[in-house]
Amino acid sequence: MKSNYELSLAGGRCILVPYRPEHLPNYHRWMQDPFLLDATASEPLSMEEEITMQKEWRDDEHKCTFIILARDVLHGQCPDVPPCPCDDSPNERSSFPKLVEQTLQCMIGDINLFLSEEEEEEIDEEESFRRQQHLQNITQQVEMKPPELTQAELDLMIAESSHRRKNLGTELALMMMHYGASQLNIKRFFVKVKDNNHFSLRLFKEKLGFEECAYAECFGEYELEVKKKSSQAMVDWIETKWSEKSEGQAGKLYEIHDVPL
Repeated sequence: MKSNYELSLAGGRCILVPYRPEHLPNYHRWMQDPFLLDATASEPLSMEEEITMQKEWRDDEHKCTFIILARDVLHGQCPDVPPCPCDDSPNERSSFPKLVEQTLQCMIGDINLFLSEEEEEEIDEEESFRRQQHLQNITQQVEMKPPELTQAELDLMIAESSHRRKNLGTELALMMMHYGASQLNIKRFFVKVKDNNHFSLRLFKEKLGFEECAYAECFGEYELEVKKKSSQAMVDWIETKWSEKSEGQAGKLYEIHDVPL
């Protein structure tokens, strides 16, 4: 989406930067790996198709995508990067115009939100008919509002094997969820995880407290969710979870900085 195309989220161990054309060679290399294709249920694309998709995702307000940079690789590679967040910082947004082009060797994966309208709970036929009639009456009087995108599927991929099993998932997921709740008004997050992906199941169920809400036996895939009554309630839950996971030792989850074109 365009709203995050010039933003960076600077966390303690990782930095998230917008998915730009400069990232395409590395991203294309990742998505030729059979392991990653299977893990993400994807099909291999040509470079031309990847270029087209990058442009489409940039313009699609239902898709929020960041490339993940690892700070342990950044040290000594790129001198001008956003600092680690801290509680006593002045919260001043800084500009890092060369951040993307100078950190291509520090890419380790990507993280996405796929926004959608939250489905209503199941209701009986009589109640459904009553609501449809009410909706028709309203639409005859006022112009229809666009749907509220209050839920998002969270998708996280650590593409570089050197950075798997390093406990980055908790920080990355909470960073992205906090951004989604505070900036995009998301109040329900869900993930789809294969039943043999024990590491992801442990991350979302045990570490982050997602709950199982569905299971597709034909795909061998769980749907896990965390849901709150409002986006602010979600923000509060995420900040509490971060404080618990960091045992009060870490500061803020991240700070937002500008990455102008």
